[in-house]
Amino acid sequence: MQIELYCDCCACRFVAPPDASCEDVVDRMFETGPWYALGDGATFEDMIFSSLTEYGQISCPECGDAVAVSEESLGRLAMSMLSQM
Repeated sequence: MQIELYCDCCACRFVAPPDASCEDVVDRMFETGPWYALGDGATFEDMIFSSLTEYGQISCPECGDAVAVSEESLGRLAMSMLSQM
């Protein structure tokens, strides 16, 4: 399964596997863009989870609007959040 960050406003997007390491995600964003300000975490999924729990949204690096996280990954993140409560 892939996690996609997608901006409905300007169509900016970034896709990576949920288990991609933090280093891999940062390298890919640096090489291919776009550069998202994500929270700390060992994996891409952890980085997204951290950002959403701390800030409530992930902002698009192009226009600043909140990006959408793919529906599949939202279900997985929600289950993860519930299991930690």
